[in-house]
Amino acid sequence: MNKYNIIFTLNTTEKIIIHLEESLENVDCCYRTDITLLQENQYYLLSIDPIHYSITRFHNFLNKALYNELYLHKSLTNDIGYLCNEYYQNTTGFVTEELIGGSTWVGYKYHLWEAASKDVRLVTWLYNKPDGSIIIEITPCYPYLYCEPTEEPNYISYNEWIKTYKPYLIREIPHAIAQEWLKQAEYIIQTIESNAKKWKNIQ
Repeated sequence: MNKYNIIFTLNTTEKIIIHLEESLENVDCCYRTDITLLQENQYYLLSIDPIHYSITRFHNFLNKALYNELYLHKSLTNDIGYLCNEYYQNTTGFVTEELIGGSTWVGYKYHLWEAASKDVRLVTWLYNKPDGSIIIEITPCYPYLYCEPTEEPNYISYNEWIKTYKPYLIREIPHAIAQEWLKQAEYIIQTIESNAKKWKNIQ
């Protein structure tokens, strides 16, 4: 594992990893890198957005969850990843809310990251259960949503694919670990923003 990687440890076998090819002190706001879940020696891609954007979202979600601000909406009575797939199929009956830019499904309030690798697309969710516990959930998204059947050799219809749907991971994040992750995220954000100010003053 690269010595510059930043690790958010959930337990002894599961970690969220920010992959860096250089020291964080050399990273700016536009630096793009993979964020992956390491689970039993397998890597699952979670985000490919600029690190500052991804970690700022992570920080904001953790902060809200620690203050019990991410209780699932009462309309989300099934697994959130399953519901997301149904929503992408333009299924009717979903509760929406007004956000900047228009109306959107209430489930997006808990949508942290999304990324595709080969024929797998994963969505990461963060939310509170009714007892206030913090849950991270990683779910598959139908990988052939934007392609024609003839374009993909392994194509499978949505109706067949959804029959085998199940979340990749559902874990409770103990509050003590969430607090540690929040501090890690704050340090990353502050370092990147400090780098940007330093380099701006040099120019």
